[in-house]
Amino acid sequence: MSAIRLSALEDELFVTGPRGGLRREDYDPKARRPRGRLGRFSGDERQAAAALLGQHLETRLQDDGPQDDQPILVMVHGFLFDPKQSPSDRPADSDNPHSRVYHFVDGDEADEIRRHTSSWPLHLGFDADDNGANGLAVAFGWQSQPGFARSLLTRFQNFYARAYDKAGCSARALRGVLEALHAQMPDRPIDIFCHSLGSRVVVRALATMAKPEHDDGTLDKIGRVILLGGSEYVFEAQLLCNRLGARGSTRGPAFYNIVSRENDVLDKLGENFGPTAAGNHQVIGHNGLEKSPGVPNWIDLQFDSGELGEWMLGYRDGYTIAGDNPGWVNIWDHWYYYTYRPNMAVYRAILRDRANWTLPQLRAAGIKEGVSKRFGWDHD
Repeated sequence: MSAIRLSALEDELFVTGPRGGLRREDYDPKARRPRGRLGRFSGDERQAAAALLGQHLETRLQDDGPQDDQPILVMVHGFLFDPKQSPSDRPADSDNPHSRVYHFVDGDEADEIRRHTSSWPLHLGFDADDNGANGLAVAFGWQSQPGFARSLLTRFQNFYARAYDKAGCSARALRGVLEALHAQMPDRPIDIFCHSLGSRVVVRALATMAKPEHDDGTLDKIGRVILLGGSEYVFEAQLLCNRLGARGSTRGPAFYNIVSRENDVLDKLGENFGPTAAGNHQVIGHNGLEKSPGVPNWIDLQFDSGELGEWMLGYRDGYTIAGDNPGWVNIWDHWYYYTYRPNMAVYRAILRDRANWTLPQLRAAGIKEGVSKRFGWDHD
């Protein structure tokens, strides 16, 4: 199995075509290759949409589901993607996330760094046609490119604040996907991998699931949540952790929050143009959880820290990490989390070498966690 491809327009979820193309017609489960609109994951439509999604997943999984020892990963992209755009076989030619980062093209690394087109599933160890031998990648697209002029003229908001709002709405659809996956594979952990504004979608979905009235057991099967350069606010992440702690369950998600202090996108956009910037403008990809270390299910890892870099070189077979791209203007570093392939090797190990990358194991091995409050912390 290569990937299950879904796209959301706010809380409205669609099964896409095999290349990620979005079609507006209603989903027909009897079609030879069913795709189309499942419905909204809110209000009166939620139950019917969830039923159709469950039927789609059951059909997809019955013949070539992931092998028992392989990961199930839900991928959530960040800012400036449009699932309504036509997909392309050339990743740089479309802002459809299924073309740009959810593809299986092994391109030139330098070109991928320049154009932000690295294949997430490929570099995380998934295969396009292996019938689940290397696991299941669920590609979740959402509308994070609301348009500059339209945002100003119709909503009286800047474009980034509008995208942040859309992320909150899209969290309802992501919650539905996570719950449907759990219903189909109740004994399997479900991991999550996200970047930038995708952290808003993920944190909001999990925080809603952690409310007692929504807690159906899915949270206990959420496994590893890898957050790259997250632009969700620290306050919202703290709220999520507080809700998880109040559940009284020892099971549930473990958060690997990958931070870079030298990240102008988060500095300029996430901390100045978000809708709540006046009252709370610290974001997790810049400041971490601010309670860590000490929160058992959350770790902040500053990838532009020299101390952490040295520790990574000596752990297991050795890993090279980088939070910034030497020789480029800093704004490009926001995508370096996943365009730099040695970074992806760390995330792949977290997902696949599970025993050696638990949070207790990393802490017992002396990992350098936490976030410096100044730039250039032991960084050459």
